[in-house]
Amino acid sequence: MTIDLALRELIRISNVTGKDTALVQGGGGNTSAKTADGRFMYIKASGTALKDMSPQRGWRRMELKGVLAMLGDAELGRMETFARENEIVRRLMLACKDEMPAGIRPSVEAHFHAMLGRYVIHLHPLAVGAYVNAKGGRKQIEKLFQGEKYPPLWVPYTDPGYQLAQKMKRLIGAYQEEHGRKPALVFLEKHGLIVSAETAEASLRLVRKVIADLAASDYPADFIIMNPQDWAN
Repeated sequence: MTIDLALRELIRISNVTGKDTALVQGGGGNTSAKTADGRFMYIKASGTALKDMSPQRGWRRMELKGVLAMLGDAELGRMETFARENEIVRRLMLACKDEMPAGIRPSVEAHFHAMLGRYVIHLHPLAVGAYVNAKGGRKQIEKLFQGEKYPPLWVPYTDPGYQLAQKMKRLIGAYQEEHGRKPALVFLEKHGLIVSAETAEASLRLVRKVIADLAASDYPADFIIMNPQDWAN
């Protein structure tokens, strides 16, 4: 079996982060890697732990064009929530172009992975939960990263799924217009952390740096532990 570089790197960043208890809580989180030609995205499959991903299991290869097209489909926005989410899952399955068993579903968060950099790591570390679940967490994050040339993007809470994807599309677009690039660091209120970079190694360095910086700072006084159910993706 010939393994694409993007898939090989996806497996590596998934296994490395999945085995680090400082990064992964309750087995949750997801990862993705885009091919060099920009046509496809390998992404973690739902129901698979990051540490268990291998060349044979735990991922799907998706056509990026099909994933992104959903965000511009006005018809989806007019549908009732339950029907819309079912339709999105159906279309995400149709966007899969690989030889994996048909019942294996790609992460439902594929949309925001598609909008970001080449390598994406989305996790829910406790060090992040201390901020994204706290009152005033956004101000504290902005203070901690105020010296960065490209500040993190904060995404206010929105119900997961299509609504969150649409909000992120708007916010990422505004960020790119202001800074001339996509955000490398995204904090999702009441949810977790997303890092993205153009190389797998850079994405791993960034996620480790962010967690180390947050863990070394003073936690917000109103730290709220996340519900473990919120970690599953």
